[in-house]
Amino acid sequence: MELKNLVSFICLILISLSLCSGTAFAASTLDSNRSLDKGISIDLLSQDPDPVKPGDVLEVRIAIENTGYNDIENCYLKIEPEYPFRALSGEGLIENIGTLGKRSEDDRRRVVKFKIGVENDVNEGKYPLKVYLYSTDSKNKVSLNRELTIDIDSESNAEIEYISVEKLIPGEKTSLVFGIKNVGNSPLKNSMFSWECTNDLILPVGSSNVKHINLIDVGETANVSFEVLTNVNTKPGLYKLDMVLTYDDIEELQTITEAGTVENQKRKTIESKAGIYIGGTTDFDIAFMERSPMGAYTFSVSNIGNNGANSVKISVPLQENWTVTDGSNSVILGNLQKGDYTIADFNLEPKTIGQDLPIKFEISYTSSDGMRQVEENVFSLYASPSTLPVGSKMPEESSESSLFSYKLGLLILLGAVGFFVYKKHQKGLKEKDAEGNRPGENPVEEKKTDE
Repeated sequence: MELKNLVSFICLILISLSLCSGTAFAASTLDSNRSLDKGISIDLLSQDPDPVKPGDVLEVRIAIENTGYNDIENCYLKIEPEYPFRALSGEGLIENIGTLGKRSEDDRRRVVKFKIGVENDVNEGKYPLKVYLYSTDSKNKVSLNRELTIDIDSESNAEIEYISVEKLIPGEKTSLVFGIKNVGNSPLKNSMFSWECTNDLILPVGSSNVKHINLIDVGETANVSFEVLTNVNTKPGLYKLDMVLTYDDIEELQTITEAGTVENQKRKTIESKAGIYIGGTTDFDIAFMERSPMGAYTFSVSNIGNNGANSVKISVPLQENWTVTDGSNSVILGNLQKGDYTIADFNLEPKTIGQDLPIKFEISYTSSDGMRQVEENVFSLYASPSTLPVGSKMPEESSESSLFSYKLGLLILLGAVGFFVYKKHQKGLKEKDAEGNRPGENPVEEKKTDE
């Protein structure tokens, strides 16, 4: 029985020795680790803003504390910004913090502030900021690295910034351009844009209504264009355009591998709508029909466009080759639907005759969108000599010919008048002679009879 108690006592002693040796080993290991950093701790006290967004300026406050038993002199704190962080102009990356007192002294702790920039193209997640503490103390040198974790909140967003045209002309091929702007804080990747119009009144020509965009960087605008066409018989009015934009949205980064792998991607969809007007202006054709001998010219005015025109007025503006001689220089034509025509008369005097002279007209009208429009139309009009009004000018050759004709006519007229006067005079003489030779009226014959 005593032997058994002795064995138990010996085992108890061995167990106690084993526990004591383990505790001593752990304590020696802790002291060894502490001796590597001299009891210095480096912590991120705060970041502003928290979380920071891509493209912003980040201010970090770093706390350094000496928990060791010795003072450490000539200490320096340095940050080493790597992607997605960057140094800012005028902002230092090294701070001299002087002497860190031992754990029992008041100057054992320092707080240092740094300002750095954040790149625009960074995704949301937690990123390491490298910090390096060292000293030039010859007795207690310190050199240690730490990585402080910075939260970055990336917000992706986009909008349709503009549409190149506000209205389309029926039957007219038009280039329709959409501007897609990245208004978020992270790039838009693998974007897809599509659109459609109510009742397919507007359709793309030569391509589909879907376009892909690989990347839209922060603040940039990507343009996507389509050739579109509307039916010529489309009733003028405002129509709805539905637009859809989808892209990859990265909400959160759980891990960032060396290869740059990003996790937790999903598609984000933005739906919007806009109004586009179909209708508007039209086209006119003016043609010469006839002219009167007194200089009245008649023209036909046709609406050859795809829209109606209201309150149409045609005018002959002041110009070099033609002048309105009588009446107004404008004619009110009323309303002209597409395909309709009417006539307008103007009393015109040409600058010269026998030539093709350009003549300009102005047509003002109210388009189908309610806007007042003015259109110019110029074509050549022949001024015939037969329509020369009094006082108009002639070319040199024509003037000489007319002057010769005038003189010849005047001579003929004078000759005719002279011949008429001569014939009348001769007739008078003959009548006088006839009266003198009548019987009973000759005095000589009467005298002879008396004898």
